[in-house]
Amino acid sequence: MKTFLSTGVLVVSASLSLSAFSATDATVVPDVLVSAARTEQSTLTTPASITVITRKQIEASGADHVVDVLRGRGGIIIKDLFGDGSRASVGMRGFSETASSNTLILVDGRRINNPDIGAPDLNSIVLDDVERIEIVQGSAGVLFGDQAVGGVINIITKKPGVLRHSLKLSAGSYGTVNFHGTTSQALDNGINYRVSLDVRETDNYRDHNEASYLNGFGKLGYEYNSGSVFAEYQYIDDELDTPGTLFANEVADDRKQSNANFSTDFSNAKTKVLRLGLVQEMARNWSFEGEITRRDTDGVFRLSSVFGAETENATQDRKVIEFTPRFIGFVSALNNTMITIGADVIESDYKLQSRFGDQVNDQSQRSIYAQAVVPATDRLDVTIGVRYAKVENELSDVGAFALFPAGIDIDDDITVGTLGLAIKANKNWRVLVRVDQNYRFAKVDEFLRPAFTPLFTPIILKTQEGVSLESGVEWNRGNHSAKVVVYKLDLDNEIAFDPSRFANVNLDETERKGLITSGYWQATKRLGVSASYTYTDAEVSDGALKGNDIPFVSEHSGLLSLDYSVTEKWQLYGEVVALSDRVFAGDFENVLAKLPGYGLLNVKAEYHYQDFVFSGRVNNVLDKEYSDVGQLGLDPNTFASAAAFFPSPEINFLLTAAWKFR
Repeated sequence: MKTFLSTGVLVVSASLSLSAFSATDATVVPDVLVSAARTEQSTLTTPASITVITRKQIEASGADHVVDVLRGRGGIIIKDLFGDGSRASVGMRGFSETASSNTLILVDGRRINNPDIGAPDLNSIVLDDVERIEIVQGSAGVLFGDQAVGGVINIITKKPGVLRHSLKLSAGSYGTVNFHGTTSQALDNGINYRVSLDVRETDNYRDHNEASYLNGFGKLGYEYNSGSVFAEYQYIDDELDTPGTLFANEVADDRKQSNANFSTDFSNAKTKVLRLGLVQEMARNWSFEGEITRRDTDGVFRLSSVFGAETENATQDRKVIEFTPRFIGFVSALNNTMITIGADVIESDYKLQSRFGDQVNDQSQRSIYAQAVVPATDRLDVTIGVRYAKVENELSDVGAFALFPAGIDIDDDITVGTLGLAIKANKNWRVLVRVDQNYRFAKVDEFLRPAFTPLFTPIILKTQEGVSLESGVEWNRGNHSAKVVVYKLDLDNEIAFDPSRFANVNLDETERKGLITSGYWQATKRLGVSASYTYTDAEVSDGALKGNDIPFVSEHSGLLSLDYSVTEKWQLYGEVVALSDRVFAGDFENVLAKLPGYGLLNVKAEYHYQDFVFSGRVNNVLDKEYSDVGQLGLDPNTFASAAAFFPSPEINFLLTAAWKFR
C-alpha cells in the first residue's frame, strides 16, 4: 500500500499558492471568465448565472478534495460512496442518480465525463493545482452540447508565472497520508511549464476500503505575439478496495463492516491523457482556439452482489478522442457583437469483458454550434445560439444474455437553440432571463441492459430532450454579493436505470423546478460570512409514475460558512452543510421510507510562518452517524425491496504542512 507514497517522497518539485487569507477580497469575481463563451472573456455578458469559487476561498476552507469544496454549494448535489471523494459524483438541479450523465464536468474546458455511465474521475483533479472553479448554473445545450443539462462545472487550473515550487504533506484519520509537489515557471522567452505529482494512501473509514492513488501531470507551453500553443500529459494509477452496501441491521451492528460477499471486490484503473492546444489570432477581431485530447483508461474490477461473491475479474476499457475547434470574433458593425462558431467531435471506443460475455460500442458524436452575444444597448445584452448534433453507435455483445450478437447500428440527431437576456440595471444589479434547450444521447453501455422479461427484450433508447426556463437577479457591491435564481426544467424521454426491470429505460415526462440563492457578507475587515440555500422539486410528471419523487434529490439543502482572520498569521474557518431527506436511489416507485437528511459541522485552523503553512481540518465535528448514499436493494432471503446503505465517516481529521519556495 505504500509504494505510491515512497515514489512521491522522492520528488522535490512543486507550486502551490499559499498566501495568507484575507477576507476582504474572497468573493471578488475574477477579471477573466472562460465558461461564459468557451473563451477568456473580460466582461460578464452571458444570461446564465455563473458562480465562481476563488483560490482564496478554496484555501480558506482547508478542503482536501474538490468534492468538499462543492458540497453544499447552491444547486449542487454530491453523491459520495465512501466519504473520501474517490467514487463521488456531482449533480446539479435535481440530478443525482444520473449526475454523471446530466452535469458536465470540465478541466480547463476538457470533458472528464465518460462515454459510459461511469462517473467523471474527480480524483483526477488535484485541488492544489486549481486556480478557481466556475459553475454555470443551468442548462448549456448550445454552448457545451451533450450532457450539459443541469449545469456545467469548469475547473480552471493555475497558469505558470514567476518561478515557484512547493511541497505539501498531509496525514490524518484512517491511516491517510497525502503528498503533493509542483513546480512551475513562465520564462521571458515565452516558454512556460508546470509539473505536479500527487500521491495518496488511506485505509478509509470502512473495512475493505483501502486506496492507493498516484497522479502525475506535466504541461509545456509557448506564448508568442499572436498566440500560444501547449502540450500536456497526465498519468493516473487508481487502486481501491470496495466494501459494498449494508442493510439496516448490518449498519446497526457495525457501520464499518463489509459484507463477506464483497471481501474480494475492488476497482482499479490506469488512465493516460494527452492534450494539445492552440490559440491563434487571425484577421482583425477574430481568433482561433482548438484542442485535441486523447484519454485511455484501462480498468479491472470485481463487483459482487448480496446474493453471492463474484469469483472472476472483469475489465472495462475506454478510449476517447476529442477535437474542439472554434472561432471567436467581434463584429464592430453589429455593435461589437461577440460570435462563437465551433465544432465538437468525440470518438469513443468502449469494451467491457466479464464472465457474462463481451460488450462493445464504438460511438461517434459530431456537432456544430454558433452563438452570438449582441450588446443591444449599453444595459442589455442578447444571447442567441443554435447547435446541431449527431450520434452514431456501432454496438455488439456476446454471451448467454447477448442482445445484439450480430451487431447493430443505432443513430440519431438533434437540433437545439438558446435565447437569453442579460440586463445591467445599474452598476450593482444584473437581471437574467434565459430559455435553453438541452439533450443527452444514450451512453455507450446503456443500450446493453435488457428489460428483465422471459425474452430479455432489448430497449432501443431514445435521445433525452429538455427545455430549461430560468430567471435570476444578481447584486454586487464592493465585497458583498447576493443572487437568486428560479428555474423550471422539463425533460422528455429522460434516461434512467430501472432496478425493477434491470434495464435502462426512457421515463415519461419529468419536471424539475427550484430556487437557488447564495450570498457573501463582509461583516468586518476580518470576518466574512457565506451562505447558500437550494429548494428543489423533482418529480415524474406523466405516465404510470406520475407524481412520484425522482430518487435521491433533497428538497432542501444549504451551506453556511464563516472565515475569520484572527491575525495576519492565524485564520479560522467553519461551515455547516445540511440537506433534507431523499428517496433512495433507484426507488422510482417510492416504496421505501426516505433516506434521512443530515447536518454536518466542519472546522479548520491555519497558521503561517515565513514560507510555511500549517493547517488542520476536522470533518463531522459532532460525530454524526449518517449515510450520504442509500439505494434500493433486494433482501437475499425474501427478494423483497430493502434499503441498502453506504455509511459515511464519523468525526475525522487531516493535518497539513506546506512549504512554498523559489
